[in-house]
Amino acid sequence: MTTELSSSARLRLVLVSTGPSAALAAATLQQHLNLPERVALERLSSAPSVLAEGLDADTARRLANLLRSFGLRVRVDGDGVTSDLVDLSIQLAMPLRVQRTVRQIVVETGLDAGEIGAALAGPGGLVLTGLPRDEVSRLQQSLGRMNSLTLIESDPASAVYDVYLPDGTVNEALSERLRMMGAEGDPITGAVATGLDRALCRHLVQRFPDAGLIAIDRAFQRFDLYLTRVTGWVTRDLADFLAARTGLPRSRFEVLSQGTPLRIELGLTHAAARQFRADYATIGLHTLMVLSGLGEDSDNSIA
Repeated sequence: MTTELSSSARLRLVLVSTGPSAALAAATLQQHLNLPERVALERLSSAPSVLAEGLDADTARRLANLLRSFGLRVRVDGDGVTSDLVDLSIQLAMPLRVQRTVRQIVVETGLDAGEIGAALAGPGGLVLTGLPRDEVSRLQQSLGRMNSLTLIESDPASAVYDVYLPDGTVNEALSERLRMMGAEGDPITGAVATGLDRALCRHLVQRFPDAGLIAIDRAFQRFDLYLTRVTGWVTRDLADFLAARTGLPRSRFEVLSQGTPLRIELGLTHAAARQFRADYATIGLHTLMVLSGLGEDSDNSIA
């Protein structure tokens, strides 16, 4: 049974599990709840814990989705029930024992192995939409314990979507439609439209079914960071740092170009990738954000 949460409901925001981007998410929690920075960081550093109580539904859902975009697991509770339906992304945490991992997902979901494998290799991972809370909990218990997988939840009612094109080519008709919608692209991530809700994404994908559009919940997006060039000389310390990050020999960093970039970070959240990119820029490392899995076979539908 689906339970609708009214905008007047007073809800609780619960941190189910924390993650490496908790420090980055602290500023978001601080801003929305008017908390001291230290308190915000403390609340995000241990789980399970209550982040806030007495929130209205719109604020609770919006803040929950923002925190999920940092890779944190949060849920919204209220009046003895949790938020109605949930979208769940199942992603590979490490490229080990993939066939065994796919077989386990087949057992738990009943989906086709080929479909699962293709989705895991593509942007956003395997996305299951409109799941009841008890089904999400079951999958978290059965699959969430596997080191090879990461499970990410999102509330479809307040999810923020970005739209990508594998080849990056926007034709005249699509460009005009995006302009009419007021949708803007993002040169940093490569998205052709950003900040859309579910309904707008469905409209866009259905209007241009052959364009190859890929609409992805921002909470499910992961990015790889590629080094394209270095300002100045590659010093010994910098070469040692890069060699440690990539496992490549120091000599590999003597020649860099936009045409032959080097991947130095893998599977970062939307917020973390932007922060890493800015941090690297301060030490003269110029990087490119690439949506993980972009270019692989992907399902562009919005359920």
